[in-house]
Amino acid sequence: MMDTPVNSAANPQPAEAAATATEIHDTTDFTQLPLALFRSLAAVVIGTLILRLASQMTGQMLQYYLTTINDNYFPISYTARGFIIAAFFIPELFGSPLLGSMSDRYGRKLFIMLGPILGAIAVQITALTTAIWLLVFTRLLEGLSTASSVPATLGYISEVTTGRPKLRARIIGLFEITLVGGIAIGASLSGYLWKFFATPKTFLGIDLISPAFALNGLIYLACLAVFWWGIREAKKPETVSHAASGHGNWQHFASVVRSPQVWRFVPAWLGINSIIGAWLNTANGLMTGKDHFANQLLTGNVSPERFGNGFAILAIIFSIGVLAWSFAIGSYRRTSVMLLATIGLFATILSVYGLNHLDSFASALHYPLLSALIISVVVLSAFTPAALTYLADVTESKTEDRGSIMGLYSVFLGVGQMIGTTAGGKFATWFGVDGLVLLSGIFGVITMFTLLALRQHEPKFIATPRPS
Repeated sequence: MMDTPVNSAANPQPAEAAATATEIHDTTDFTQLPLALFRSLAAVVIGTLILRLASQMTGQMLQYYLTTINDNYFPISYTARGFIIAAFFIPELFGSPLLGSMSDRYGRKLFIMLGPILGAIAVQITALTTAIWLLVFTRLLEGLSTASSVPATLGYISEVTTGRPKLRARIIGLFEITLVGGIAIGASLSGYLWKFFATPKTFLGIDLISPAFALNGLIYLACLAVFWWGIREAKKPETVSHAASGHGNWQHFASVVRSPQVWRFVPAWLGINSIIGAWLNTANGLMTGKDHFANQLLTGNVSPERFGNGFAILAIIFSIGVLAWSFAIGSYRRTSVMLLATIGLFATILSVYGLNHLDSFASALHYPLLSALIISVVVLSAFTPAALTYLADVTESKTEDRGSIMGLYSVFLGVGQMIGTTAGGKFATWFGVDGLVLLSGIFGVITMFTLLALRQHEPKFIATPRPS
């Protein structure tokens, strides 16, 4: 039988007590918020959605671009493409802790706006070159964009919702939805933008090898305008204690990672994010490219528009699943939900394998397999909110390290996607879509055994027996 978690709301934290003392009105009714706060929070959510949309479009069109370079300029293997795309995660991994710490000192708004600025620069360079080293450089800029904006944005949300735990939960939920929403919309728009603006053009005397990237720069500028106009800088702390000043250095992060409750969870989180990285950054070029594998329907036989629309639909379904599971997770042990989601992962893998080995898209099994894929994706979508809730539960026994522990979420998200993207390029080169299926199965087994081991040591404050 599944278990229910201890309701920590029964024992409010000091911050909540302080909020009560100052009579801060906690509400999720946005119409009751002060105008400046409402405008700031709206700008954070809308701007983040636009930024993630632009970033997704850049990453997806880069896969089309690398295929174009391979077909018309010089050969690039899927392995090399994987390394180019994976460069994005290097600055995200090492830059997030540093830039997040700097936003504590110099204010959040500057680093939030730095995200779209760096992204706009990156796409303009991409539009002008086919040089591999420059394309790697632009991926590093894109990664730095994320490393700057995400920690600063989460820090800003935390600051402006102090004393309003209900409001904070709602805004963080919306922030998480922008990730899937940005992927969904970006996946769809990138296919059409590439279809109409992929060929070289000259604009104001500038030779654009790929105008689609230059146009994507306008989306980054729209994001910058939203952040600039909407966000009102939160008041920074007057003083920083000597003990807190040690936070943000690598020694402190290492000590947090080594804590048993975090360390036991790391392989599962890496496994899931490696699968996401493999598919998100490899499947596009693999399915829409010109390379074919015997008896593999999905390898090289999907148009950019069809891929973009299909990916967008799955992303929307995944987003709905995340939202739905967020209301149910509180009633069950986190490891139970993650194990169920892992079963959904294996069902998803089997569905994709079945689709890949159909004779044609008109096969009688096409729609039944698509239905199975949709259902399994809904089950799989439980993993992310359950994992975030698990990490949040861990911070209840380490209140002085809340930021560090939640920061590790982003760090290992980047590490996992970097591993998955790099390995995904190799497996795609060897076995096509079946290679990604095989790689996903390997990471899925790692995740499953990690969760089974973690379940034996799940902290008591996370789960207690359900009353009979």
